[in-house]
Amino acid sequence: MPASASRRIHPPAEACHCCSSGGASTQMPPVQRSYSSHARDRLAAQGLCLNCGRARPSEGAKYCPECKERRRASDRKAARKRRLLRKTLGVCAQCGPKPEKPRRRLCEACNEKHRALSRQRMQNRKEERQKAGLCVQCGNRAPAAGNACCDGCLAARRRTYRARIDRRRRQADRSLCIECGKAPPVPGGRRCPDCGPLPAKRDREAARRRREARRSVGLCVDCGREPAAPGRMACEACLAVELDRYNRRTLARISQGLCIRCGKTSPAEGSTVCAPCRQERRLAERARWHRRVAEARARGVCVHCTKRRPDPGSHSCPDCREARLATHRRRYHTVTRERQSAGLCPRCGIRPPEPFMRECGPCRDRQRSYSYRGMPDLPTQYTVIEIADGTDHGTWQSPMEVAAALAFAKLTLDDVEILTDAGPAVFAGR
Repeated sequence: MPASASRRIHPPAEACHCCSSGGASTQMPPVQRSYSSHARDRLAAQGLCLNCGRARPSEGAKYCPECKERRRASDRKAARKRRLLRKTLGVCAQCGPKPEKPRRRLCEACNEKHRALSRQRMQNRKEERQKAGLCVQCGNRAPAAGNACCDGCLAARRRTYRARIDRRRRQADRSLCIECGKAPPVPGGRRCPDCGPLPAKRDREAARRRREARRSVGLCVDCGREPAAPGRMACEACLAVELDRYNRRTLARISQGLCIRCGKTSPAEGSTVCAPCRQERRLAERARWHRRVAEARARGVCVHCTKRRPDPGSHSCPDCREARLATHRRRYHTVTRERQSAGLCPRCGIRPPEPFMRECGPCRDRQRSYSYRGMPDLPTQYTVIEIADGTDHGTWQSPMEVAAALAFAKLTLDDVEILTDAGPAVFAGR
């Protein structure tokens, strides 16, 4: 249904009985204008851009340079999308109807119009370059004597002509490779073994360029007919087909006892993929994560959601940080309950806990250590203070140094007070 059919069509106004009897002329009701038209009129009266309403356009223009360039970029993208869609559907890229000849980009009328415009532009360019005394081909250097082109363009034309003639000869001679023309082709083919991969390589490059062009305008990279799903590069139909194909391939490889990624070797124990595929996937995910973090930091947004600003001194926003902490707490409680129900230490999950204790011995000692608590493991220091007059006899690193200091001062343990962070059992029996 065309776009105009969806609009509400008002019937023509009929003359009322009072006016028809008096012979008065009927008048059509005034056309109601939209709010946007009134807003544009106000902006035009103020001399501002009709799009942004902030900057002043140039003389005789409606939009400022920035809005004009933005609209041109949007129009170019829409035209590129329209051409790609029409090319995928096999219709004329210019007007839409299907071309009369197969494998043609334009219909006959559009093709003739395009050729006429190209000939006119080429003729105008040649005339301008001839008047300027330049080569009609490149327009950079002076032409050769008795020619309209320079020596470089003439040499390029000769090389192109010779290459075309050589290719025609190779196509006519079936005893040589059609690509290089040096080696005989493989039986039943037209290319030698060295030139055989060239068509496949060209097809891959063409497919890559086609996918990039479709992705740039928001079309499905597979079919090129429907818009891509939000956050994906393919449409819903192509994604469903790909998911069904992946599920059937995965089930077939699992039934055969093979890796679901490569399908060549047996998977690792407790996994569905082999060790090389697992390592390759980990490296790819790590590289993808580092690339995403670098892009988010360059943009100044959260590295997790890439939408909100992070907190000062952090790389994540408060919402993402709280969500990650909730996930870690939930995972910690789940693993702890599983290990306790199995009769193991809830921290390491390897050894049983000590009698009447929750953790095993090594885990409890590790928790009590200074390194685990984040405290520096500094050496013990002993400060000797004389009780009688408060004289400080120095700070020492070991009990042997304290004993030597007492012997040098001719003092006993009863005459001094030792300030230390060690227990009193160090000097027991002295």
